[in-house]
Amino acid sequence: MLEQHLYHRLLPAPVWGDPRMEDTVTPRERVTLDTIAAAAQVSRATVSKAINGRQDVSARTRRQILDLAEQLGYEAPTSAERSSPTITIVFDSLDTYYTNRVLAGAVAAAHDHGAILDVRSFNDRREAASDSWVRRIVAEGHLALIVVTMELSDAQIDAVHTLQLPVITVDPAQETPDGVLEISSTNWNGGMAATQHLLALGHQRIAFVAGPERSLPARERLLGFRSAMMDAGLDVDPTLILGNSFTYANGLRAGLTLLDIAPESRPTAVMCACDVSAIGVYEAARQHGLSVPDELSVVGYDDTFLAECAAPPLTTVHQALETMGARAVEASLDLAEDSTGTKTKRTIGSVKIPTRLVERASTAPPRV
Repeated sequence: MLEQHLYHRLLPAPVWGDPRMEDTVTPRERVTLDTIAAAAQVSRATVSKAINGRQDVSARTRRQILDLAEQLGYEAPTSAERSSPTITIVFDSLDTYYTNRVLAGAVAAAHDHGAILDVRSFNDRREAASDSWVRRIVAEGHLALIVVTMELSDAQIDAVHTLQLPVITVDPAQETPDGVLEISSTNWNGGMAATQHLLALGHQRIAFVAGPERSLPARERLLGFRSAMMDAGLDVDPTLILGNSFTYANGLRAGLTLLDIAPESRPTAVMCACDVSAIGVYEAARQHGLSVPDELSVVGYDDTFLAECAAPPLTTVHQALETMGARAVEASLDLAEDSTGTKTKRTIGSVKIPTRLVERASTAPPRV
């Protein structure tokens, strides 16, 4: 499987027509969409679409789901019961391509599942670290909390454990706290693949423009870079690892420093922890009168619109940001209370979304 799903669904999942399905639900349990999805081995969204007559489900699948729902004794909720669950999703910023793509995926998944997203961001660091807003969303009846690239404070971690609020982190800015589900890309693999691409072209002096030191994804990308260099039998020069943020200025500063090195010693290629930093390296190369990729190869990470619009188009590592947002919403519903008020099993673990290298025009063999 491409993804590692380490959280649990409500019930075992027998195949279509399995007579054991009659024993899947005890008489006291109310049959929910999750019940049907688990028994049918399809997603909750597919069950919802079939029952609500959506056209993006095949007639055969709809018929099977409706037959199964009847067999299990499913009763559609009344209008009073049909209130949509609310999930809070929190960002440190809403003005980046990254957050917009994650949010787009979350919104689409929430729509498919009939959920409401409460979207928040914080400019005040003290407010962001406070547990007061966490307690407030629980008091308001929100089912789960999705935290995107933000760090949870100790007070917030204590609060979510005490209040039994399911929490999902997307690309966490810290080691995943106990009892929290992490959703992220295969960042180590991405860093490894990007570096191996440069090595295959013949580069040996490769620099790395890093992201924030506390960011778990940034650290994993750097570890992938180091692993690829070590596998190739090359030493990692610590003077060629610079930077500490996911910004254009970070890439520009690091690029100018790297390209100030004497030509015979400076790097012939640079891997960046994000696309926007890679564009900063482009500008540093321009200021030094160097051509990308003829005199300097550059690789980014994220595969944002900047990668396609760059001149030359940027080779980068693609991560499925919308998928990450969608998985966060689906995990929230799996971990939260169902309509009977019964908690699903809380699980500690992670969901890893695969990355892939996208080769464009910013890399070439080094000049001899």
